[in-house]
Amino acid sequence: MDRSRPFDLRFTLGLAASAGTIAGLLGGCAGSQARTPTRTLPTLGNMAVVDEVEVEAPAIPMGDPATVRRILDEGLHRNQVMEHLTHFCTTFGPRLTGSSNLENAQRWAVGRLGDWGMSNPRLWEWGTIPVRFDRVASSANVVTVAANGSAAVDREMAHSTLAWTIGTDGPVRGRVVKMPQTLAELEAARANIAGSWMLIAPPSGARQGIRGVGGNMNTRYGARREARQVLARGESSPTQVPPPQGPGVSDQFPVTGRWVGTVQHPDLPDGSTPVAVSVARFRRTYVVTVEMTEMGADARGRDAEFNEDTSTLSFTWTTPVGDTRTTLTLDGDALAGTPEQNGGQATTDDPAAGAGWTLSRVDPSQSGELIDNEAYILEQVLAAGPAGFMSSSNDERVWTTSAGGWRDLDLDAMPRDIEVGISMPDYDYINSRLADGQEVNVEVNLDHRLVEGPIPVYNVIAEIPGTDLADEVVIISAHFDSWNGPGSMGTTDNGTGSAVMLEAARILRAVDARPRRTIRLVLWSGEEQGLLGSRAYVASLSEAERAKISVCFVDDGGTNYQGGLPAPDVMVPYLSAATAPINNLFYSETDGKYLNVNVHSSGNRIPPGGSSDHASFNAVGIPGFFWDEIGRANYGYGWHTQHDRLDLAIPEYLMQSSTNTAVTAYNLACAPTLLPRPEQEQASAGE
Repeated sequence: MDRSRPFDLRFTLGLAASAGTIAGLLGGCAGSQARTPTRTLPTLGNMAVVDEVEVEAPAIPMGDPATVRRILDEGLHRNQVMEHLTHFCTTFGPRLTGSSNLENAQRWAVGRLGDWGMSNPRLWEWGTIPVRFDRVASSANVVTVAANGSAAVDREMAHSTLAWTIGTDGPVRGRVVKMPQTLAELEAARANIAGSWMLIAPPSGARQGIRGVGGNMNTRYGARREARQVLARGESSPTQVPPPQGPGVSDQFPVTGRWVGTVQHPDLPDGSTPVAVSVARFRRTYVVTVEMTEMGADARGRDAEFNEDTSTLSFTWTTPVGDTRTTLTLDGDALAGTPEQNGGQATTDDPAAGAGWTLSRVDPSQSGELIDNEAYILEQVLAAGPAGFMSSSNDERVWTTSAGGWRDLDLDAMPRDIEVGISMPDYDYINSRLADGQEVNVEVNLDHRLVEGPIPVYNVIAEIPGTDLADEVVIISAHFDSWNGPGSMGTTDNGTGSAVMLEAARILRAVDARPRRTIRLVLWSGEEQGLLGSRAYVASLSEAERAKISVCFVDDGGTNYQGGLPAPDVMVPYLSAATAPINNLFYSETDGKYLNVNVHSSGNRIPPGGSSDHASFNAVGIPGFFWDEIGRANYGYGWHTQHDRLDLAIPEYLMQSSTNTAVTAYNLACAPTLLPRPEQEQASAGE
């Protein structure tokens, strides 16, 4: 094969495999017929890539060669993946779980799958949520206010808010006042707080990205909720002065003070990370602050309690994947314990869940009934009636995540204070002018639509029924939901993966593929909130049904191409044979290489974890795979940010991915057996 130019599929259509390649001679599906070779030429699909080495594809019967060639021809020459992606990104936009945008996109997808001849396309309800959240118009601008009250826009700011939070009732304009951090700053700012937007200084040393920024926004969201409860009880007033700081350790409050130590967790670098916990008393409640490098600085705990009978300190704090309830036992000058896992589910990317905490007291002479000035200052600011709050990201991106507790949201009781996250350049623009003594005004308009439920939430499911092994299943999937921050279209996370799945289904129906096993397409929802749709689906399956799922593939890595699969040793031959036809077919002039699929060994077991929907299957021993996404795209640029728009999509990569998904699913659906599984018992966590 001439590797100096792209392989021309048209030159090989109609050719069968060489006599030495079983996959080219045998039809693996019911009703298929072997073709007689017409010419002795390089064989389509006889080269696999295993551990980055080109080898002859294993001699395992797969799909009908003629059907495989039609799949490749359709995917290469008549691919429609960009049409699907463009339509739902521009017509429906970002697709938050439970939103109108997502449900409308799901209903559209069901219709298209039916048009293509997929069997039983449907919405599969996996649960309900208490409140629908739709983000409509949104703007946040720095403005100059004229003497007649009119405003001119000086700067349009990149911005977002937590999902499932209230918006504004029309445009809200106000001057910017820096959020006081000391009692002296509070007194100096009091006269200017009413009707102003309070600018929150970014925490020093916070980790880059949504895990720090989103976690800090959630912490402040909870702190404002608690402060409002204090105000409602009449325990704070604009003229109240905090009581003096108490003496050292007392018998009455032995847990107060500062504690330092480590958190141990296998997913942390080097297995552990430093942590510090400060415990204060303010009025009748305990206040806990957690400082952990992996989670961002100064995460405020909520609902803190100290049980004198059991000597346990318990508090809830928000991590990137949800709320974690932490209980630590006091033993002299030591605190230790293991937090509960978020929602009862283990997550590999959450260093808080299931970790072991070991802490020691710092300087007992300073560990008395400490007064939490931060809580007092916040109460005083809220009592003065600000318009809202503004906080900064760590760079020019702004990230979107959800408010903690959204699964139990009560519209009547939800917090009414607004926080707008803006980019670091926008923060610097405002902050530098304030430092120069200039007055800065902003105008914010957030059209948030919250509809009381229960709101049903769905996965999209459709099938190509199998022939003689119809009760066995190959699943191809992606999550259809996305975050819905202003500016985003939900393109690379995960519109691209969803479009790839839709196009793979269209290709298979266009060529009249007739697999032995059923090929099931699923577009999940709730992935961004903790793999909710896929977990519910797996939980609905009986043990007998689980045993007949050959494999679940997930595409959720952005707009790069499906460049590989990590697989247990026993699966490598099947997967390398199934993916072989795609190799040396799609050539990127930009990258200067073929977009091949490298199957590489991951040892002798199915890993139980993962951060996308394949993890729901791995957790119960069903082989789940997350495609290696290879290519030139910068995934982090668009991930959960305002940049996740259609212009990030790379068509040639998505064409390869959709074609590869179709041919791999078809081949495994026609293989002699289900995908071989390691013999050892699989983890069952996450059911």
